Amino acid sequence: MHGHAVHICSMFVRSFRHRGLRQLFENNSSRLLKQELVERVRGILAALVLAETMESFIREAAPGWRVHRLSGERRNEWSVSVSGNWRITFEELDGAIARINLEDYH
Repeated sequence: MHGHAVHICSMFVRSFRHRGLRQLFENNSSRLLKQELVERVRGILAALVLAETMESFIREAAPGWRVHRLSGERRNEWSVSVSGNWRITFEELDGAIARINLEDYH
């Protein structure tokens, strides 16, 4: 494909709730994260950012990620399984990802 520019529109990260996730995303620093979660978290964040839409993220997500919308008061949020009780949660607003968090679901 010489001479052809390929434009891929991806989702924009608007904000983080978890400082460790923000540092990993902005500076590739994992010191505020549990080390056993870092590679999985890095993969999920990369897939989120590279996805063109929420629908394509869901379609291309690894089966173990168990991507789903939360319910009740948190129905505007999505959850992605990291490992054990750990989940990445976030809101999707007009093609942007906001308030990304890393939570330990007990």
